[in-house]
Amino acid sequence: QALSSEGLRVFTSLDPIVQYNAEKALTGTVGAFEKRFPKQRKKLQASMVVTDPQTGEVLSLIGGRNSRYQGFNRALDMRRPIGSLVKPPLYLAALEQGYTLASMLEDEPVRVKQPDGSVWNPQNFDRISHGLIPLHRSLALSYNQSTARLGLDIGADKVVDMLERLGIKQSLPSYPSLFLGAANLAPIDMAQVYQTIAANGFRTPLRAIRMVTDAKNQELSRYAFQVEQQVASERIHLIQYAMQEVAREGTARSIYRQLPASLNAAGKTGTSNGQRDSWFAGFTGNRLAVVWLGRDDNGKLPVTGSSGALQAWIALMKREKPQPFYATRPENVQYVWIDSMTGYRSAEGCEGARQLPFIQGTAPQQAVACANQPRLDSPASWFKSWFQ
Repeated sequence: QALSSEGLRVFTSLDPIVQYNAEKALTGTVGAFEKRFPKQRKKLQASMVVTDPQTGEVLSLIGGRNSRYQGFNRALDMRRPIGSLVKPPLYLAALEQGYTLASMLEDEPVRVKQPDGSVWNPQNFDRISHGLIPLHRSLALSYNQSTARLGLDIGADKVVDMLERLGIKQSLPSYPSLFLGAANLAPIDMAQVYQTIAANGFRTPLRAIRMVTDAKNQELSRYAFQVEQQVASERIHLIQYAMQEVAREGTARSIYRQLPASLNAAGKTGTSNGQRDSWFAGFTGNRLAVVWLGRDDNGKLPVTGSSGALQAWIALMKREKPQPFYATRPENVQYVWIDSMTGYRSAEGCEGARQLPFIQGTAPQQAVACANQPRLDSPASWFKSWFQ
């Protein structure tokens, strides 16, 4: 009543151009999938949240494939399993507990007996166990078995605590399946989590309204910029590196088939159990977007997070042409040459060596022998363009 009778004016952060680009990206992607998979026609749904990663302002919000429909808003009101979008917060919690990006994880079968007598037995998407792998590779390639073992070691309470610090307000299940995303959350919730990661550990509550004035242009309400550091910048730097590896060498590597290599995007794909939800959350220097694809009847999808939601994210970024993501390296973070097979120190020029960031004093001391033979390539040299 006040809006219609008192001449109130609401100033928002929503950007019509970003909204248009997001709608075109989402509807175009869904339409392309329906042509490829005719049985899914009219069954696929989608939502997207786009924010400014530095201010926390919402630039675009799409609640369904018919963006003009003022009904159920999936971006705000839908709760669906987040799948592997939970992994960056889990790995960030592990970094706080003494793990490093070079820590070796065991990617082998795991069985956990539940209180009801059932057995939780997660498997990798490729149904293959990969033995000992470095932590950063486990995240980049989204291995479930090594992630589950890591979560069991640090404890579900640490993962829940990290998610809450990153911005989740609702209560979360404190049981092992949380490690692989068995938590029902909305796209706006995941935008808040990744917003905090993108903003170097500073949590800024997402907002779409800046100010409200009356008919005489007198300010009635102002929604001030708020910020609170939740995670140390050193550990955020490490997880940002790992999330860039997701885009460069991991499950989201299709990004650079269509976008410039200088973008320095960071993100994570997500596919829920049974392939019923397709997610991608990722950010550049001035754009963060969370995309969800799925069916309202919870039916199985013909796409994963990589082949589904990620493609809508790429389509948006092709339209937006965002700024690259640059980082400022914290003073107590150093880059060390590490042997990819063992997680021990190596040297530049050694076969299989790559530079990884470490908080000072946490890099491994043991080293591998090296014939110092020059390589034809330079693994992970992309990170050098990350610093401005």
